[in-house]
Amino acid sequence: MSTLRRGFLAGVLASLVLALFDFVTDGAPGNGFPGVLHWFGLTITDPTISHWVGLLLLLVLGGVFGLIFGALQRGQPITTGRALLSGLANLTNHASSLLSLSFGQFLSSFPVAVLFGVLLGTIFMQWQGRHESHQPS
Repeated sequence: MSTLRRGFLAGVLASLVLALFDFVTDGAPGNGFPGVLHWFGLTITDPTISHWVGLLLLLVLGGVFGLIFGALQRGQPITTGRALLSGLANLTNHASSLLSLSFGQFLSSFPVAVLFGVLLGTIFMQWQGRHESHQPS
């Protein structure tokens, strides 16, 4: 499996895990998904559609971050530091600009960004190990 494909799939799966946390932690499942639309200035009045479109956009964003992560990993063994730094890049999605990121916004988005980075790196490393062990010598 190529590093770009592996990165894309790892990013989508990491985003899916974060989306599942939204269903478990909120009083009303999926309330965080319309917030994803607001990152891009989109508003959909129908709550059901906005939840589904927000979920889809979250998965697409995860895939994009995974592609970037896979491109950065080409030919290099993955390290824990890289996995964490890739997740921290997700911080920029939680504010309209990086300079307006308040301390409260930082505290609310930092653990999610670190979790995304760890999930992305872990999934990528697992597939990297399987891919290398199945190659003929």
